[in-house]
Amino acid sequence: MCCRHLSFNWKLSGLLAPQIGDLKKLETLILQHCSFTGWIPRSLGNLAELSFLSLSGNNFTGWIPRSLGTLSKLQWLDLSDNQLTGYIPVSTHFLPGLDLLHNLKELILSRNKLSGKIPEKLFRSNMALTQVLLDENELTGEIPSTLGLVRTLQSLHLGGNSLNGSVPSNINNLINLLGLDIQNNKLTGQLPNFSGMNSLLRVDLSNNSFEETEAPAWLSTLPSLGILLVYYFVHKIFISFKPSLININVKFKRGAQDYRQWTT
Repeated sequence: MCCRHLSFNWKLSGLLAPQIGDLKKLETLILQHCSFTGWIPRSLGNLAELSFLSLSGNNFTGWIPRSLGTLSKLQWLDLSDNQLTGYIPVSTHFLPGLDLLHNLKELILSRNKLSGKIPEKLFRSNMALTQVLLDENELTGEIPSTLGLVRTLQSLHLGGNSLNGSVPSNINNLINLLGLDIQNNKLTGQLPNFSGMNSLLRVDLSNNSFEETEAPAWLSTLPSLGILLVYYFVHKIFISFKPSLININVKFKRGAQDYRQWTT
């Protein structure tokens, strides 16, 4: 009898043994909210049949193993809520990386200590990604413009990092996006243009350094948008929203105390 599914063993702890890579027929490996420590074993790259992998809510440290990039059938990768460090690995001429996961639909790396830039190579137009959750890490650099190529995206969470520069102008290619979180970064330039993103339900742009602006024209054109958060604590900014144009909850702060809210 072959083991194909291994999941929800909450009482497990210690190191995840490299022998886990010997379970060659494994299709599902879900070890969420255990008490595992140490590095994620590279031998997981031997699990060629794996479709679902979640190691979230443990105490794994070290780097994301490049060998995960060999899991060609993987659709769901969740390594959130650990203590992982280092860069997000992408392939080189001789080494695999997460950009080789052609069937991946959900990439969840939230709440770790990952650093460096978000690799442009991580995203391509032929991907089927629906969720990219990289929030609450230590990522730097600009948001890669290649994200705008992944038209299947529904959730994009990059908040709580140290990303800088402008939001890529092709962000409005993501016409299936439901939620966008880029709050608590160091983003500058003009507010992003969300024209044509008619599926958007919630956008959080708060605690960045966008330029002063009047109400953007796209604000009155998005039929589904219910919440737009634009808190500002440091830089002086005035935004003349006209909430009568759309059924939307708009919030902003200037300073620590000035709170305003409109709901129509």
